[in-house]
Formats: sequence, structure tokens, C-alpha cells
Amino acid sequence: MPTRRSSDLPGGLRARLSILIFHRVLSQADPLFPDEQDTRRFNEVLSWVARWFQVLPLDEAVSRLGAGSLPARAAAITFDDGYADNATQALPILRQHGMAATFFIATSFLDGGRMWNDSVIEAVRAFRGEVLDLREAGFGSYRLESYEQRRIAIEALLGHIKYLGLQERQQAVAQVSDIAGAGG
Repeated sequence: MPTRRSSDLPGGLRARLSILIFHRVLSQADPLFPDEQDTRRFNEVLSWVARWFQVLPLDEAVSRLGAGSLPARAAAITFDDGYADNATQALPILRQHGMAATFFIATSFLDGGRMWNDSVIEAVRAFRGEVLDLREAGFGSYRLESYEQRRIAIEALLGHIKYLGLQERQQAVAQVSDIAGAGG
């Protein structure tokens, strides 16, 4: 008698849906964000996912979940924000593994530009001194002698700026960029 694996069994009404959420897939590792996916790591992750999950397009997975016909170990893959690397780096790897993904796009940036948080990140990345003094902007002072210190500064700045109103946020980002010498 052939042996059935649990992944071959239908999930039915007891099935669970796992959603795997990604943002970026970089062409190479970024020392400032070592936990961010790069193409090598993303390919490894999808190899693992292929062994353990049945990946479905999000709309199909949600429909089947509602209908009680979701297979066991069902998963859907999504990407937030719609970075260009989703198409240039992630999509070819997804296709190589025969997997679908849903991409949620920040439509305000289809013609270029970048989100405010990315502007803060790039300002801190571009700063070439040891101490980024943002006291005149009301955001304190940060030692930036290591990647770890830069990550701490980025987290703190994003936390300070995140809940500001739109105009205030834009002004704060412009100030951080100007003081860091990164432009706008």
C-alpha cells in the first residue's frame, strides 16, 4: 500500500493558511540590513517552502479557505510596497520554483521617487561622519561608526517620524537628508 504524506491529504475545514510576507529581494546582501532577503537567500527560502507548503495564489487560497477546500499546508506569498527588485530579482526566482505571489504596490511611486522611510535609510547610509547630529531637527544625535549603530539610528528616526502628519513628515525627512548631506 502506498504511503501518503500529510501534504497529500486535503486540509478541508480544519486547514490553515500561512501567508509569507516579503518586502525586498536584493541582488546581493546588504550589510546595513543583513536580515533582508537577497537572491541567494530567497532562492533557498523558496526551496524550503516548496518542500513544506503548497503555494497558491492569494485570491485562490482565500476563496478555498472560505469554501473549506484549502489543501493541507497551504501558503500564499505576498510582497509589500512594490519595490522594483520584486520584479527584477524576486519574480524570476518565483517562476523558477513555479510559484505565484501577490504584489501590493505603493502606486504613488510608479514613476519614480521613494517612500519617506527609504529616504531616511539612505540619508543615514550616505552619512560619512562618525556622529550624525540631528538635535537642531529635534531628533537627537547618533554615533554611526558601525552598521549596528546605523541600524539603531534608523529605527529611532523612523519611530520619531512615522506618526507625524504628512507635511511635518516631509519636512523632517528633508531636514534629516540635508543634515546628513544626502540631499532630498
